[in-house]
Amino acid sequence: MLHLQRNLCSAIFLLALASSAFAQNFQPPRTPSYGQVPLLQVAPDGMVHLDGPYAAYSNPGYAAPAGTMVGQPVMSQPLPSTAPSASTEAGSFSDYFFRAPIPPQYDHRTGFFGEFLFLRARNAEVAYALPIDGPVLPVLGNEVPIGSTAVVDFGYDPGFRAGGSWCLSAESSIAVQYTYFSSNASGSASINPADGVLRSLVTHPLGANAATDSLDSNASSSIDYSLIDADYRGLIVGRESCETMCASAVNYIIGGRYATMDQDFGSNFTAAGTTSVNTNINFTGGGIRLGLTGEQHTTARGLFVYGSGIANLLVGEFDASYQQTNTFAGTQAFTNWSAGRVVPVVDFEVGVGWVGPRRRLKLTGGYMVSAWFNVVKTEDWINAVQTSNFSNPTGTLTFDGLTSRITWDF
Repeated sequence: MLHLQRNLCSAIFLLALASSAFAQNFQPPRTPSYGQVPLLQVAPDGMVHLDGPYAAYSNPGYAAPAGTMVGQPVMSQPLPSTAPSASTEAGSFSDYFFRAPIPPQYDHRTGFFGEFLFLRARNAEVAYALPIDGPVLPVLGNEVPIGSTAVVDFGYDPGFRAGGSWCLSAESSIAVQYTYFSSNASGSASINPADGVLRSLVTHPLGANAATDSLDSNASSSIDYSLIDADYRGLIVGRESCETMCASAVNYIIGGRYATMDQDFGSNFTAAGTTSVNTNINFTGGGIRLGLTGEQHTTARGLFVYGSGIANLLVGEFDASYQQTNTFAGTQAFTNWSAGRVVPVVDFEVGVGWVGPRRRLKLTGGYMVSAWFNVVKTEDWINAVQTSNFSNPTGTLTFDGLTSRITWDF
């Protein structure tokens, strides 16, 4: 009996010692770090225990009957893809248009523009026929006019200008633009034989059969020019006030221009045969350009006024030709002429405009004048051929009219 008691006491002591050692060595499952997917602990009774960050371990051990399937921890799943969704991209696109910082009005921007021109060439008309009181000696100056002089003159015609700018800094940029304009004019004249005849004003007076009078005549004329401008633009004055709701900007321009101009004229005089006169004048040149541009804004409504003045100094070459032919006599007069010229061109423009709320869209409309000096014109060239005086065929051409521009700045 005593032996049995000793064995029982020894068993209790060993059991207590083992329990103490197990308790000291027990380590609870690792608590998931913040940001990881928590582990789901499934107990034998079907309950799910969530071990989140800093959560105490619950039910570390279970007294399950023999043969019971104990649930296993659910493994963490990979995090979803972080690729931007369509809505995120759409948000970024809308942020660009509606939430981006609004720059000052005087800042230089990267952008592009298109412009519609509606211009008229002036001082470019050509008088080609004069109604007189009957056939007279074939020498200009002996006729008596009896009606309106037939003149081919230009009206308003469309053109365009397009280009873009590249921002170098908030105070400077580079701009490139291309301009094209083409104008055509035509006219005709006729007279009753009982009233008189038409005397040509463009044929050579000393050519064979040159002053043959006619009853019907017609003429056409055209002027085309193309311009390529490349400029550096810098800010001189730029200010914007929130108190007065006004902004202003003044910039200087320094750059270069390449220009071509083509003038064509043709006329026909019908009598027994047809006498025709055709001329062509081409100019090609390039040079420097200097100027100023300015804008004054009222920022409350987005309205502004603008103006610009630019001087171009073109160095180039004029090539001119004259030919007179007759149906029966063939070529009656023909000559060519070339000369180098310095052609000053002055461009002025004023107008009004509107800037969109985010200062990206800009609309302008205005009036422009472009004056070309020291130019060989068609009328002056014909007069030089008729008088055989080629010392200084020169004149001034002007182009004026309306402009309308749309600009988009980034």
